[in-house]
Amino acid sequence: MPSLPQEVLIEKASKWQGRFRGDTASFNKEVTNEGVCLGLGVWRLYCTLTGKYKEYEKILKLIYDSDPFAENISPEVHQAYETFIQNTLWLHRTLHIEAGTQQDRMEGALEALFERDGEPFPLTYHQQFAGIITVEELKDTLVTYLALDSSKQQGVGFTLSCNKHSISITRVGNQIEVIDPAYGESWIIEIPQKETAEENIMALKLAVSKMFDEAIYSALHFDEAKFQGTYTGIRMHVYSRLRDPNPEVLPTIYPSASELVISIYEKRKETLAQQDNFTKLDALAYAVQNGDAELVKYLERTLGVVKLEACKKQAFKSAVSYGQLEFVSRYYKKEYVDQNVLVNAFSNGDKQVINFLLEKGHRFEKKAYDYALAHAARLDQGYTFNLLLEYYDKFHKDQSDLVNPSELIYSGTLYKTPTPLLNIAAQNNSVEVIRMLLARKVNLSLTDESGRNCLHYITLHQSELFVDIASRNPALLLTGDKQGERPIHRLYQAGGGKLSEKIYPILIKEGQWYEAYILALKNNNQSMIKRCQENITFATMLQHEGGGPKNRFVELCEAARFDDGRTVPFIQALAGINYTEQTQGTLHSIYLLALKHGNVDIINAVLQVVALDPNLLFKTGSLVALSPWNVLTQQPELFELIVKKIDIKKLAQDQLIEYYLLALHHKKIALCKEISAQILDKNTLLLKSPRSQIDPFISFEKDEASFTQLISSISLDDLKPPALNQMYVLGLVHNNQDVYGKCIKKLKEDPSFVNRTDDLELCYQRNNNALFKELFALKKVSEDWGKKLFIKALYERNYEVAASILEKCPQFVNTQIDNINGVPQFPLWVAIHQGNAERCQFLLAHNANPYEKRLSCTLMQEGQRRDPLKKLFNSYDTNIKIMQSKFSDVFEQLKGNKWKLTKKYGLFGDYTDVLVVKAGDKSVNFPKQLKEILDIIFKTNNETSIPILKAQIYKLTESIDLLPDKVLPQPLKLKLLETLNSSKQKFAAIEPLPFAPDPFLLAAPISAQKEPLLQIKMG
Repeated sequence: MPSLPQEVLIEKASKWQGRFRGDTASFNKEVTNEGVCLGLGVWRLYCTLTGKYKEYEKILKLIYDSDPFAENISPEVHQAYETFIQNTLWLHRTLHIEAGTQQDRMEGALEALFERDGEPFPLTYHQQFAGIITVEELKDTLVTYLALDSSKQQGVGFTLSCNKHSISITRVGNQIEVIDPAYGESWIIEIPQKETAEENIMALKLAVSKMFDEAIYSALHFDEAKFQGTYTGIRMHVYSRLRDPNPEVLPTIYPSASELVISIYEKRKETLAQQDNFTKLDALAYAVQNGDAELVKYLERTLGVVKLEACKKQAFKSAVSYGQLEFVSRYYKKEYVDQNVLVNAFSNGDKQVINFLLEKGHRFEKKAYDYALAHAARLDQGYTFNLLLEYYDKFHKDQSDLVNPSELIYSGTLYKTPTPLLNIAAQNNSVEVIRMLLARKVNLSLTDESGRNCLHYITLHQSELFVDIASRNPALLLTGDKQGERPIHRLYQAGGGKLSEKIYPILIKEGQWYEAYILALKNNNQSMIKRCQENITFATMLQHEGGGPKNRFVELCEAARFDDGRTVPFIQALAGINYTEQTQGTLHSIYLLALKHGNVDIINAVLQVVALDPNLLFKTGSLVALSPWNVLTQQPELFELIVKKIDIKKLAQDQLIEYYLLALHHKKIALCKEISAQILDKNTLLLKSPRSQIDPFISFEKDEASFTQLISSISLDDLKPPALNQMYVLGLVHNNQDVYGKCIKKLKEDPSFVNRTDDLELCYQRNNNALFKELFALKKVSEDWGKKLFIKALYERNYEVAASILEKCPQFVNTQIDNINGVPQFPLWVAIHQGNAERCQFLLAHNANPYEKRLSCTLMQEGQRRDPLKKLFNSYDTNIKIMQSKFSDVFEQLKGNKWKLTKKYGLFGDYTDVLVVKAGDKSVNFPKQLKEILDIIFKTNNETSIPILKAQIYKLTESIDLLPDKVLPQPLKLKLLETLNSSKQKFAAIEPLPFAPDPFLLAAPISAQKEPLLQIKMG
């Protein structure tokens, strides 16, 4: 069997039922409950033993592969859903929801399936096995039931329930199959055939042990901590397919269930008081539940006085819950009865047990009574609910705190927020409970915390019940919750012609023509539409919900198509209307709806009204929340209709602007010129409309002719910065140097201009690097944007742009703004990693630090070990050392010179006007006039940038040359200059590249741009 999880199947069936049959109380609330699981297991058990397994599998597969909300569901799939629901939900209820049902219910459950169709029942029910046993005892029991007597049985099968779960097991021939309906899993175990009966039994035991390990252990949750323990409550319902389906005498195949359980208990009498770890039930409680008098007597004899006394309380509670009056009376003690016992007694519904407890003087407390009512209403337990009503009638005078169920608003364990009992029943489609409450004249106006009454919840499939409640209190239909949703709205959404037919008279009697009209339009009820039109006008319909969050009449009028091909409600609602008698607001609404439908005839009819205010044609509606802009931009033929009817002189400024933008969109240049002449504020010609959101920039950007003819000649003095910014970018886009040049001069201080980057990106895309550099110098762009463009320029070899960015942001070159596999890295390391010598040379020329450490070595060392880069980095390293050595040589020559220093006379005479410099462990005195030279030398100590060292050499040369001879003697000066100049010949040269000048030669700086940048056109 394919994996068809019960949870998925029941969820789909629940949705199908809610759509086609109405929700059901327990089916929807307990998707994976053990009762439904047991129902599936029993159904499958029957199909397997009767050879209908493929039919069963086909039904489940049809449901699993279907969509319960699909438009067209085939009759075959509908039938599959019907069968599935009958054979799971129906069994689920017949079996009393719980897996541990009474034997008589279980015994008749399958037979009842066939009674519906008049078929003979093909299986024989043997017995229910129930007890608190160990895993090994369970295995032995499974062997007993799976030991097929082939002379009498064609197959055997049983449901196995424990730990809040149920599975089914069958044996046909030598094949055992285990299936877990909850998850759709199945296991098949083959039993090898041996020569002797003893060998066959041993083979069966091995197969059962394998079955437990592979399937049962996990399927029945033995592996979960909360279910683990020595003893487990087990139930099995056993069926056979006999070879003789109608024997005169039913053959005895198995010992009675009592005998089997007693034979197990006999072997461990001392442990019979032990409990199931999860349910906390013991052997006596289990026996009492099943009404097994023989087993109960055995346990009473065997347990002993002390243990029996300890077990009686739980046995009594089980007897109450399962309606076993004999054991209720036998084990009764007043102190055993708490409120849960009373709730369980009423839930079971055994009148004899209930009367026994009431005669003993036990009564509900208010909280427990309310819970019992809510629980019964939730699960549609009509019989129980009726017993609870009888309890109220009998005892409410003595128990003044009890609230009449017809007035009860429940709040407690089941519903945390206050909820009327009728709402609980309505939410769960507990039809029987609803009818009982109605018979007691329940307070229909009660609402829950969200402001909802029962009609907000009751399924529309229960049309008679819905109409009954609505007719009792018509106001309920129109009473909104806190969100404004009213029950009548459910009919709008669901349609439902039959239910609507019954609601019309109620609405009309109450004078609610608006709601009746909407229902009639929704259901295409022509006679009712005509009747409503005689009693309520189109204008009134528009205004009825005009101030609310939704106008349902307008929503209906907006609907453009129905699957049945009917005339849309908007056209039907306008039948026979006199346009000349309508107000401006109504005409505006009709016009907007007609635009949405693209209905030329109705638009023309509105435009023919002489008194129509033309400004309305360009406004958003107040009653109809539509705007004309999308339609008029997308459908030029509708715009043409309006153009023919408009007198520009009657339009206000706001509407002139919208008219202009629409004309621009449709490239009507002459009309645009005519309209713009009437527009006072020329800024609006360039800015997005706050009303229609139409942006003229898009049209001007795409169409240079429109830009040239309509706005390029506008006086810039009339424009404010927002419009100037638009004009500036359009000038760039269309390469209009005159426009963008003037705009730049006016916008230099404007924050929007200074912070925008789209213009820079345009220059970059068009390779206009010269203009890019001038604009970039004016900008205050974000650092993140600068980093991204810098890296982009490096990768695209646009070193001119990269260099201009570094002029403003020199720190980028030594910041981890590039990446390898998403990890931030220095740009120089990425260039080294990619073996890109050109990029390395550019970065080194712009002060990238090659001595930055990366892991265990420097970037310099990384570059030196790679062949494409080796020459470049060796040269750089060599020249750095040469240049730094020349500064050291100059310092040594200055230090070695004998300076004439002035002494101050006295006991401790000392030099005056000197600089004291630490050189190792000694102090050296220099004339003060050498301070600038020494500062330059000391600055170069740790410098790793050749461009900076070059600059320092120029500066040092200049400083030496400027010192007077009396401070720096001429011979020494010449010697120092010769030391600096001689280094030129020793440098290792690298061929220069564009915008990556040779960083290793003392060359002149790049000459400045001579031509004004604003004179350079975009490429």
